Amino acid sequence: MVVQLPVRVLIAEDDPMICSLHAQAVRQINGFILAGTVSNGHELLEFFRNDTADLIIMDIFMPRMSGLEALKKLRAKGNTADVILVSAGKKMDLVSRARTLGAFDYMIKPYTLDRFRASLESYLEHRMLMKKTREEATQEDVDALFEKGLLSPVPAEDPLPKGFQQETLQLVFDCLQSSECPTALEIGKKLSLSRTTTRRYLEYLAVKGKAAVKFEYRSSGRPLKRYCSIEKD
Repeated sequence: MVVQLPVRVLIAEDDPMICSLHAQAVRQINGFILAGTVSNGHELLEFFRNDTADLIIMDIFMPRMSGLEALKKLRAKGNTADVILVSAGKKMDLVSRARTLGAFDYMIKPYTLDRFRASLESYLEHRMLMKKTREEATQEDVDALFEKGLLSPVPAEDPLPKGFQQETLQLVFDCLQSSECPTALEIGKKLSLSRTTTRRYLEYLAVKGKAAVKFEYRSSGRPLKRYCSIEKD
């Protein structure tokens, strides 16, 4: 596999303001160039008739043809461009379908610009590793590449507690990383999860050393329990 730099990025987004923000961010990060922008799945397929891109930053819910449908058609044509999906959709079946189609990352709207930049920077690290890896990879090469498949992935070294889903755990963890010491209720609202379910996942992350519990004491009532992401070197 020949890996070319800089990375050519195609943005597929029907919201003009979001498309403009994404384009501006891509231009500001070293190692990327903007290959073009499209506003729906049909335009995306048309783009690849005459042009190329290494990475597609694509909204799932676009008019005329959804991002997932366009991605399926691309894959059927043998197109292997990498994809970062963005969506307001929080249902787990969307995340599962995205992973099945080989999405590098999945960001839930609204997300911060820092989260967007971190996803691109993580992808660039992945590309650089691919560039360094020769035709025959060592186990260390493979481990390093798979670690870049998702931003700061939650390790699944142990069997998860009964009723837990790895995809949901990853979503909670990503939301925790992109927020400033949120409560279980705040994350639950973003992911359409109950506070009880969200709290179980957050407590699990705390036990695993991925989150720290912080109590916010107020003038009256019970203290507010917040969860802060723990960054490790």
